[in-house]
Amino acid sequence: MMSKLQSPVAITGSAWEIPSFAGRAGLPRAFRDGRIETPLFQPELSLGKKGLRYKERATLLALCAAKAALANAGWPADAGPMADTDFGVIVASNTGNLDTVCGAADTIRREHVDATSSMDLPNASSNVVASTIAIRFGLKALNLMICSGSSASFDALVLAANAIRNARAKRMLVVSVETDGLALRSLLAGRRLDADNGNETSLLEGASAVVIESLDSARERKARTDALLSEYAFVHTDAAERQPLYALLDRHLNKPRYLPGASFVKPLHDQAFRMLAGLTVDLGPLLDQSYGSSALLQLIHHVEQARAGDASALRGAVIAGGGSWQDRRAGVFVVEPGAALQ
Repeated sequence: MMSKLQSPVAITGSAWEIPSFAGRAGLPRAFRDGRIETPLFQPELSLGKKGLRYKERATLLALCAAKAALANAGWPADAGPMADTDFGVIVASNTGNLDTVCGAADTIRREHVDATSSMDLPNASSNVVASTIAIRFGLKALNLMICSGSSASFDALVLAANAIRNARAKRMLVVSVETDGLALRSLLAGRRLDADNGNETSLLEGASAVVIESLDSARERKARTDALLSEYAFVHTDAAERQPLYALLDRHLNKPRYLPGASFVKPLHDQAFRMLAGLTVDLGPLLDQSYGSSALLQLIHHVEQARAGDASALRGAVIAGGGSWQDRRAGVFVVEPGAALQ
């Protein structure tokens, strides 16, 4: 399926909170240098201590990325809740509160529901990350949680852009967060592990966020515009009907292509990629390990390159998401240069 956004939306801010990349000056450098040996996450330095007690790791990571993205876009996140009825939030996560849910289920199985913690149970809500962000920053338009596998942040970006386009909101905060934990490691191992097993997952734990706005909203407040989101296409990696994807790629041959390492796009359109080998951007195995955050991390990587004046990034980009972690659903979206709005 393909849809052309009638009104492209502006990306006006971005940020990330990835403990394994702490101290790195931007995602391009972080992906090039790899993980640091001793990841450090201190949310109180960014958020202050108030209100953090009993918040689980996914929520804390997402709050840090969200606050930094809002500040980067020029919104005063430190001035208290904005109470903005035109500002919404969509969060993409597959692993966010998995440990909390599984822990509560284990307690009920072993003992009784009365043995569960009244402090933990609110964190078992499927929408806990999105609702916490909405409450803390006063984002009063729609708030949603997307848990759709490796295409999660791609889906979140498309839904947020369409919410703006259809006048459900004027601006949206899009956040993606994935977390490590015993439940996830057990799931990947195919057997129940205990805390002393020492098994490590290959997941890249962290959160990323962007602020997107309608063109009118960005112009009214004279916001810096890093890029524009325009066309997108969905495809099943094993589907026979791929013409919409081919058509989108053909229309944007001059743009760099971001390729997740387990990319579904290259085998679907080999001729184009042979012709444009110099225009591909492959962020390597760490991107594959980001699971549902892949599309959003690629977008932020592109935005940071464009801000730095990279010549190829200033042409825009074609970014692929999904089609990995044994998921067959995937998509591609087009990023136009932000200068097109100025």
